[in-house]
Amino acid sequence: MINLQIRYLVAGLFMGVAELIPGISGSTVAVIFKIYKNLMSILSELKFRNLTFDLQKLSRTFQLSLFIPLFISMVLSVIIFSNGIEYLIINYEKSFLLTLGWLMILSSLYVVHFFKPLLKDFFLLVFFLIGALSGIFFQEMVFVAGEITGLYLFLSGVLAFSFFLIPGISGSAVLVILGVYPVVIQGIANFNLQTLIPFGIGCLISLIILPKFILNLFLIYEQKLMFIFSGLIFASGYLLM
Repeated sequence: MINLQIRYLVAGLFMGVAELIPGISGSTVAVIFKIYKNLMSILSELKFRNLTFDLQKLSRTFQLSLFIPLFISMVLSVIIFSNGIEYLIINYEKSFLLTLGWLMILSSLYVVHFFKPLLKDFFLLVFFLIGALSGIFFQEMVFVAGEITGLYLFLSGVLAFSFFLIPGISGSAVLVILGVYPVVIQGIANFNLQTLIPFGIGCLISLIILPKFILNLFLIYEQKLMFIFSGLIFASGYLLM
């Protein structure tokens, strides 16, 4: 259990760093550290009936011995490394992103032990290509938003948080594509409830629905899904370079 707690602690540190870097999502790090499936299992338990004052039951349901180290280290990482990441991006952007790109490409092959499964089932390469091409296509999209209404902010929240939970594409990149990134950032900075409430509700609905959906897919198509995620991570690394 201690080794597992250390893994979640270290994963949280890197997930925090990932959220500071454009183009990388924390869920990508969760896949690399092989905690993604269990993290979706924890998040899928976010239901009103599971909320209780019974600390033992709460701890069992949400695996607090793992989730708390992950969450705390992630928050501390954002606080500690934010200035350092900003310095690297401002002064060494090209070299920094090139290094990250190569690390993500290599990690995308590592998470599925790429070549060994292909010897048994070459068709898995199709799922890798689906993920890679989808990642490149989606991140190269340019979407011109019209009037940014409350409904549009709500749908943006659903989509952005969905991709926060899916490895390979960052939620901030989705906001840029949808044309609402400046609006959301200004809303957070100015605590504009007209922006934050519909956007936040969209994020919350995605958080409640998507982990369970992903977990169900894992139970049936785990290897195929991992190859799709591998392709998404590969595409994200390629686009960083």
